Amino acid sequence: MHFHLPKPLHNWREFVGEVGIIVIGVLIALGGEQLVERWHWQQKVAETIEDLDGELRRNAVNAYDWLTIAPCVDARLAAIDAALTAARQTGRITPTAPLNPPLVVMLEDTWLNARALQVTNHLKREQVARYSRLFFYPRQLSISILELHKEAAELRSLNAGISPISSDEVGAYQRQVGRVYELLERVELGETLLLRRLKSHGISLTQGEMDEILATNRAWAGECVAKPNPNRQFTPGT
Repeated sequence: MHFHLPKPLHNWREFVGEVGIIVIGVLIALGGEQLVERWHWQQKVAETIEDLDGELRRNAVNAYDWLTIAPCVDARLAAIDAALTAARQTGRITPTAPLNPPLVVMLEDTWLNARALQVTNHLKREQVARYSRLFFYPRQLSISILELHKEAAELRSLNAGISPISSDEVGAYQRQVGRVYELLERVELGETLLLRRLKSHGISLTQGEMDEILATNRAWAGECVAKPNPNRQFTPGT
């Protein structure tokens, strides 16, 4: 068996040459690794942006859907308010229609995941700022919609009517109606602003999608369903 021993280096020039080859090899390997990693993050960022826009578009559909039903909810709450006002004179409340605001959950899972997985570290600063603003609305709306359902449930006992009813009881129900009014306005304002912001981001429903939502909701909720006014102005106490 023959062993081939490495040839001894005879001078510094040969030594430097050998080291140089090693250094160049290492640099090439590191550079290639960085290119692969950069490509990986570019792909990940592109996929994440597509998913973020898709989630925002679903939020636009949910917001438009909710706003088409909002007039029906407003009308039923107004009828309950009127029945309570009349009860101060009659001492009785006639049965009222159930108040069931749509339970729509706004989405932000993709944005939360992008932050948790540090994908946002590879987005441009203005992109992070824009998506942060856009996903602020779904987060707050989810909270407000759940709170609205909780407060509206306190009025269910009026569905069957109450007789007799005291002035103090009427006052308590009227204060509850006031809280529901406030939450309704908060949700309607938030969803209207969300649709405006999304439109400026290039995300909006097609005419066909809006027509389909209106037709579907009118089929079960009736003619109270209406096309949302994107330019609606909100004032405190209305």
